[in-house]
Amino acid sequence: MKFGAGGRRWLVAVAAVAVLGTSACGGGAAQGGDASVTKDGVTTYKMGVAMALSGSQAALGQDFVTFVKYGVEDANKEYKKDGFQIDLVTEDTAGTADVGLKAFNKLASIEQAPVVFTAWSAVVKAMAPASKDVGVALINSGANSPELEGAGENLRNFFPLASNDVAAVSTYMAEHEKKKRAAIIHVDNATGQGAAEVYKKSFEKAGGEIVATESIRQDAVDASAQVAKVLAAKPDTIHVHALLGEAPVIFKALREQGSTVPLTTYAGLGEAVAVRTASGAAMDGLIYTTLANTSPEDPKIASLVERFKKEKNREPAGLSYDVYMYDSAFFFAELIKGIRAADKPVTGENILKAIDDTDSFPLPLQRSTEFTDTGIVRKQVILKKIGTTADNPARDKAIATIEP
Repeated sequence: MKFGAGGRRWLVAVAAVAVLGTSACGGGAAQGGDASVTKDGVTTYKMGVAMALSGSQAALGQDFVTFVKYGVEDANKEYKKDGFQIDLVTEDTAGTADVGLKAFNKLASIEQAPVVFTAWSAVVKAMAPASKDVGVALINSGANSPELEGAGENLRNFFPLASNDVAAVSTYMAEHEKKKRAAIIHVDNATGQGAAEVYKKSFEKAGGEIVATESIRQDAVDASAQVAKVLAAKPDTIHVHALLGEAPVIFKALREQGSTVPLTTYAGLGEAVAVRTASGAAMDGLIYTTLANTSPEDPKIASLVERFKKEKNREPAGLSYDVYMYDSAFFFAELIKGIRAADKPVTGENILKAIDDTDSFPLPLQRSTEFTDTGIVRKQVILKKIGTTADNPARDKAIATIEP
């Protein structure tokens, strides 16, 4: 890594850790080691992927895995000439820390994958210490809590954190939209807590005041009390940072209590078709961040979306995240290629070293990505505004571009 984490201006346009014992790891099996298999001159490497495939977050998680599969299929075609292939192995995290840790343990101990790609901040936070214990590289490909920066020696954040996009939207609302009084409603876990703190610091730095902050438990079915308290503080903008389960409850409560205050959020909610459908007109006019660093009009993305629609008969959820999921397979392939060129085994340790020693990684959708010296990436932030939730998210209007 060749540059630091901060110093650039924004321009507007877990709980207890379950440690794997020797019995779980098969005694002498190398933890985080090279469990590759070579046949007919082609070596296969396991890519562990742990996503929410059940529960309230499954609408995103299942689509995430689909796009990882697309990436693996396409990467295998491209890199077969280099003498290797990727074997995708997946586990369900349900979007929670405890289930996520079990999924990680299975991928590390039973599958012996040298790397695990995952998402959801609470899940990543729970896995980070365990990844060090067993020597597996942990890659965050879809969680944004700022707490994840430096959260573990074996963690690298392939997906940008809230210190990137939430800071951008809060500053935009204060400086460009001239809002002076903001309120925050956030889910009471790692996803919401860190983002709320980033929003507060950035909004206040830009000259605004946070007049109310309310939390809501994950998958809550009522937000009327939190919304009433927030509206009583008379904010002129409200930022909502929640997950799929409770988000529609918040948005509908705001509408039911007569709020006309401009709303902001992040792509995880703004692009989520399930949230838009459940929230209806309550999300009309909402501004959200997107970090895809590309657009649905890109021919490569358009082709993937059409492939998805043909298979699933619907639009994909969270397209900004799907871009990272697809690219993650090529990211892993580039790591494998570099490690093999150095005549080293593809272990967790060597994967992490390759990330730290490489200036930039070429990617098919994002073009390239670079890690800072604290294991994060910084990306261009595009702010989009929902006209009507009845429209496809691809039709949402881009209103500003913010460079890191």
